[in-house]
Amino acid sequence: MTMKRFYLPAGAPLRDIVCMAAFLSLLVFAYFIGKNTSAKLMIAALVVIVATDATLLRDRLPRAVAAGLFGLAAFAAWSMLGLIANGTAWGRAGEVVASFLLLGIVILAGRRLIACCGLRMICLSIIAVASLSALASIGLHLLEGQGWTGRLTPLGRPGNAIPGAGGLCLALIAAATVLRGLWHLSPGRRSLLLAALVPIVTAVVMTQSRGPMIAVAVALVAMLAPWRLSAGRLAILALVNWALVTGLIFADPYLRSLLCIDEINFCRPSARLQIWGWVADHVVRNPIFGLTPVYRFDDSTFNHPHNGLLGTMMFFGIPGLALFLALALIYSRHLASRSAEIGIFASGAVIFSFGYMGSDLSNPFAFANMHYLFLWLPLAFGLAAPAENAAPAAYSAAR
Repeated sequence: MTMKRFYLPAGAPLRDIVCMAAFLSLLVFAYFIGKNTSAKLMIAALVVIVATDATLLRDRLPRAVAAGLFGLAAFAAWSMLGLIANGTAWGRAGEVVASFLLLGIVILAGRRLIACCGLRMICLSIIAVASLSALASIGLHLLEGQGWTGRLTPLGRPGNAIPGAGGLCLALIAAATVLRGLWHLSPGRRSLLLAALVPIVTAVVMTQSRGPMIAVAVALVAMLAPWRLSAGRLAILALVNWALVTGLIFADPYLRSLLCIDEINFCRPSARLQIWGWVADHVVRNPIFGLTPVYRFDDSTFNHPHNGLLGTMMFFGIPGLALFLALALIYSRHLASRSAEIGIFASGAVIFSFGYMGSDLSNPFAFANMHYLFLWLPLAFGLAAPAENAAPAAYSAAR
């Protein structure tokens, strides 16, 4: 299958048809169905996708995919040491281990989807389902009488504005990939694509989720700019995006005093500074193994760190954060040599995810939620992508 394939031709094997149907189901479950029911159905869809891979038990995994699974296993092993050191009950410890096993399934599912469907079909499917979800979310929001200025909670797995916005931002990254890639779009199809983005952008703005909006803006600029995302540039942009969102939260009191006359909508105060003070105290007390992902603050509303890197440090210790950043750097070097559009898509997702972690996603290895879509599936696509020298030669010139 070439990178330009974006449909399942007549006579496609049944397992490919089932794979694509399971992927579409995964998107519907994530973008339309709420809470734990959605999570269970998402996992079932991922298992079906992996089960359609006839080569899984027959052939050796590509080196990059195997390395990705090894890196995940290394982090899981460190997490298990932390669980033992903290004397975590076996039931709670089992939940943490299960989360890592599920992420292994996500990586295998990403490999299968690239082989089965191709990135263009994947991107267009994400855009279509996210657009319909955004349209339905806005419609229900207005029917409930909340108005255009009320904070929108999108339909789907999270039941929360921030991760809901994160899931919708993935569609914007997919659209940038389609527009930036080598795939030809007729004027009519380009207009249709842009029209599909209108409800998505509207819904993201209506969530009033400032972190995801800033994060996706930086990611889109990086994706559409006329430069090559080298390993160093990708790593720097990802960390800068995290630092930008995190830094703006530190500057929140000053910015609100300068720009706001009330404390509603986009001017609502952030409680993250107080939370991060708690995080710092816990890191000082538990610097090596951390508190493990089962730990929660006593506050019923703000019960987790609301920052991916600070949360990783609190849950897995300073060595855990160092391991996470090392794996991210290795992956950035890997992406620099990946082919065509997959490199663009996966790089944009990395930059966005780090920016998103400036205000949320306390545990990047957490149980099934929208980060499966905007972080882990793109990561899996990048691991499964062919090397750049296997891509069309024209792409090198285009980049």
